[in-house]
Amino acid sequence: MPDDVLALFAAMRWQDWVGNACYTLLALSYVFTNMLWLRVLAIVSLGFEAVYFCFGASEPLWVGIAWNVAFVAINAVMLVLLLHERRQLLLSADEAILKRGLFADLDAMNFGRLLRIGEWVELPRGAVLTREGEPVDSFYVIADGLAEVDVAGHIVSILQDGSFVGEMSLLTNARASATVTTLAVCRGFRVGQSALVALLSRHPEIRAGLDRMIGRDLARKLRNTRGRPMGMNRAGELGSG
Repeated sequence: MPDDVLALFAAMRWQDWVGNACYTLLALSYVFTNMLWLRVLAIVSLGFEAVYFCFGASEPLWVGIAWNVAFVAINAVMLVLLLHERRQLLLSADEAILKRGLFADLDAMNFGRLLRIGEWVELPRGAVLTREGEPVDSFYVIADGLAEVDVAGHIVSILQDGSFVGEMSLLTNARASATVTTLAVCRGFRVGQSALVALLSRHPEIRAGLDRMIGRDLARKLRNTRGRPMGMNRAGELGSG
């Protein structure tokens, strides 16, 4: 059996190696979720396939070659646009911290899309971010500061840096489950709820990243509630809004 395999490989022409390389790269591309690498692998594998179509048969397969050239051109244009968009994304110190911490699941391009629909805000002490029982119009990330979570007149949690406000309403489309009020001047990142919903509908991969982020918060909530009062939890772990 090993001798048969070796004989098979020995009988392969260079054109056959090119063809196998093409389809190996194509199979490998299914593993990647990063759009940049998908485009690169598509261009390389299509290039190999064009060579195989040209030299692998007694006569070139011109129809296949022409379509491969067209697909390579399309992917090359999209790759240039991707690289251009990435170069435009120069993160500030706050944005870099936000990316590395809370939004690490999003690639640079999708994180840039999120940044473009939001804004950094300075929230004065006493600012009401959500009001219990009322619609939620914005999703917040508290980057620096403190806020309290009030449910039915009882303070149930204090929000700290890295906490989310309005995330549960984003998931369920329900009214705010708590009133969230800043305890001091806060710096945060705010995204309008309607703009965020529209972005998520266009880019489901961003929605998947946010779902994972909120899921980790819920897991931390379950761990941190064991053996201590609910009021000692971090903000994002309580589903504030």
